[in-house]
Amino acid sequence: MDITSILAYQEVDKKLYSLEQDLAKDPNKKRCNDLNQTARTSQQKSSQLEEQAGAILKELGELKKSIDATKKHGAEVLSSDVSELTVEQIDEAVSKKDRVTSNLTALDKRLTKLAENINHVLSEFNRTIKLYNEAKQQYQKFKAAYDAKVKESEPKMTELSKQLAALEKNINPKTLEIYKAKRADKIFPVFVQLLGNTCGRCRMELSASAISKLKNEQILTCENCRSVIYYKQ
Repeated sequence: MDITSILAYQEVDKKLYSLEQDLAKDPNKKRCNDLNQTARTSQQKSSQLEEQAGAILKELGELKKSIDATKKHGAEVLSSDVSELTVEQIDEAVSKKDRVTSNLTALDKRLTKLAENINHVLSEFNRTIKLYNEAKQQYQKFKAAYDAKVKESEPKMTELSKQLAALEKNINPKTLEIYKAKRADKIFPVFVQLLGNTCGRCRMELSASAISKLKNEQILTCENCRSVIYYKQ
């Protein structure tokens, strides 16, 4: 197997790979990704808070109906003419009055709790919206910085891509296919030389049988880093 052509190709691709890695690890890109996640999380949170607010308002409406009904019942009890009631009826009226008072007390506690929940939801909603807006503003700033770096790198990357396209004409299609598949899996360098009895990329020691196979077949995939090891006589 003639390894010279693919190694020349890899040498040019090394420059392109370096530029790609530089862009991938750019801190502005990372900040953009983080802020994007913050914005998405904030949107989800605001939707959840809107649902909570809807549920609280519904409960508040039901509570108002209960309070109105209890007050109406209490008014009916208090409007009774005691002089026309028997002792048993008076006792029943007092008992109803106590139940009404107890119900109003319980409803008042529920109303207070609902008010606290509403205030909490509103506070959380306002905080979430503020966080979302801040994330959007910062995202634009960091994206502009990252886009500028991409624009600066594009001419070099375009030129290197042209050089690679020209070199492909001299490479065995099967070898190029292997190379591109490895490259797509973010394995780089793809082809590495056998150094002594170790992989030229990860330095894993090869067994005697693996080295024998490599010498016979000229190339061998490293079991550890997945690069393609070649043997140079």
